Amino acid sequence: MVKATSVFRNDAGRFPDHSRYQRRELSWLAFNRRVLEEGQDPRVPLVERAKFLAIVSSNLDEFVMVRVAELAGLATGKGTPAEEASELLGQIRAGMRSMVADQYACWRDEIVPALADEGVSIISPQEWGEMDRETLRVFWRDQLEPVVTPLAVDPTRPFPMIPNRAITVAVQLASEDGEIRNAIVTVPRESRLVALVSQPGRFALLEDVLMHHLDALFPGHGIVARCLFRVTRDGAIDIDEEQAADLLTELEQELFDRERGDPVRLEVVEGGDPGLRAWLAQRLELDEEAVTTVGGPLDLTFLFTVGDRIDQLPRGPRPDLRDTPMPVLAHPADWEDPWAAITGGDILLHHPFESFQRVVELVERAADDPRVLAIKQTLYRVSGNSPIVRALARAARAGKQVTVLIELKARFDEAANIRWARALEDSGAHVVYGLVGYKVHAKLLMIVRRDEDGIRRYCHLGTGNYNDKTARLYTDLSYLTANEAVGRDVAALFNMLTGYSRPPELERLWVSPLTMRANMVAAIRREAEHARAGRKARITAKFNALVDEVICDELYAASAAGVQIDLIVRGMCILRAGVRGLSENIRVCSLIGRLLEHSRIYRFENGGRPLFAIASADWMTRNLDRRVESAVLIDDPRLTARLQAILDICLADDCGVRDLRPDGGYVRRSPRQAQKPVSAFAGMCQEAAAQSRRPSSGEAQVPAFRPRRKGDRRRR
Repeated sequence: MVKATSVFRNDAGRFPDHSRYQRRELSWLAFNRRVLEEGQDPRVPLVERAKFLAIVSSNLDEFVMVRVAELAGLATGKGTPAEEASELLGQIRAGMRSMVADQYACWRDEIVPALADEGVSIISPQEWGEMDRETLRVFWRDQLEPVVTPLAVDPTRPFPMIPNRAITVAVQLASEDGEIRNAIVTVPRESRLVALVSQPGRFALLEDVLMHHLDALFPGHGIVARCLFRVTRDGAIDIDEEQAADLLTELEQELFDRERGDPVRLEVVEGGDPGLRAWLAQRLELDEEAVTTVGGPLDLTFLFTVGDRIDQLPRGPRPDLRDTPMPVLAHPADWEDPWAAITGGDILLHHPFESFQRVVELVERAADDPRVLAIKQTLYRVSGNSPIVRALARAARAGKQVTVLIELKARFDEAANIRWARALEDSGAHVVYGLVGYKVHAKLLMIVRRDEDGIRRYCHLGTGNYNDKTARLYTDLSYLTANEAVGRDVAALFNMLTGYSRPPELERLWVSPLTMRANMVAAIRREAEHARAGRKARITAKFNALVDEVICDELYAASAAGVQIDLIVRGMCILRAGVRGLSENIRVCSLIGRLLEHSRIYRFENGGRPLFAIASADWMTRNLDRRVESAVLIDDPRLTARLQAILDICLADDCGVRDLRPDGGYVRRSPRQAQKPVSAFAGMCQEAAAQSRRPSSGEAQVPAFRPRRKGDRRRR
């Protein structure tokens, strides 16, 4: 394993750490701000704008449960680290408050009126008509009241455990003898929108229905005050894997405990009673800085469903309120015999422009093919009704050797992975729960088949999860090959993951935590050497996050040597771009659009023989040192031409790209005057369509991968 230490400090006295790197948490907030900007953009269709507001809320929840919770814990300590954590926590909370204020201003001032124009409205209790009140009274009596539990808070009944992220109401009551008491009522986790019968498209919020009928829960008491609130808790899972006797069982207990973690954030609805707000903060042991007031409904993730509600109106589906449907191509077109298609030449798929269904079909075909002897696969996040898992279970029941490595600690997907692990074990598959101390994040599939000319390994290596649902929403790459060198590497890596072996020197894979960091650093340094020698030197990469200081330092050094560097970084980026004397030759942009940019491509000029890799890993310390990741080198000119085209399309965009400025801010790129706007999304659709018109293989001679000789370090 390569130790993550900096080998270069460019002018360290002039550029101390605080000016060399941005804080990752603040960079993440800047990313979520870019997501919010999509919701604020009137050029984006209405349903998509509502979706972006929902994504902002979902993202913030996870950020609070993970990063804010961690910093809040550090801030309670002593000494300099606690002071620094406290200062950063203050900056984060201020940034979050500003973002939430803008999010709700967009909701109130733009989305609500626009939805009303399209026939969808959320109606407050003050606006309910007599028919609405009567039908909601019946709804309350028959469906809501039976599952609601009022919880009194007094000296004999302590403050209850408030469920994580549940919408809850605090109530102040006055008894008939004038005694003041407090109580808590949690809103059931059901559909938030309750249809009103008076007119299609009119809805009440579930929490409003509950609040309107609160007096029915407390007979003999008057409602003095109310405060609608929501608590977000620490979502960390802490398991000593070395001491765990049964990781599966202990993880289930940790998941139970996570819902009861320490409170981190308290959200209250604007207009809630100040006394109850203060009481809640005191009971939850949160200071005022941890309290956020929202000017609208709590938890805007219910906006994910607003498009479906519009489609159910008498007018029917409204495609005009959504993005134009994206053409999804079935590539390769000839898939009757996938084994022949893959052996005919390596295949690169660009999802979702080219359907992920081909990957699903490959696993399904392998499950039913009598020539297939074994299937080995890593699973990190899969869909709720995964056809891939069903196919793996079917293969195991058919007597094939099926080995599945399921990462139980995939954050916020742990419960689903536990269910899949048990289902696969019941089918007879060998299930491995990852490695102690490391998450397995690599995306690997190997199918061993007895072909007519002998046993052959068919491999799939990807940049995204084996999830047929998210594959429709995320841009990712799939590499399908029967190349023997790749097959040997993948087989060796699976042996390491399931047994005790350390893989031999790999030919086509870079693997974390063994070789990827060293290989990435070596590739960057080679570019610097070429630049100093007067040769063309360039690095172009597309990935999700850059938060590793060592990689930043290597890029700074390469920039100082004259290497031209273009990075397409969707989310966090601690590197400072375009700073004179530090990073003058580095340009960073972030592409935010209708799809989540998730593909990871690394390109190094390599002295005129460009080196391309696609990977499961970002340039993050956790990816390089604390996870099992894989990057596969691709030499096939047909495939590298596609990778180059994808990079070029992203860099040319002037519709959804923001450029990182030297001061750390992002500026949205504008189309050049008198020129037609350039959309990366449109460009990728066109590129995939053009690809589908070409033969899937045979256009170019595929280079033979040769075993590396001792002393030959070019591919490392």
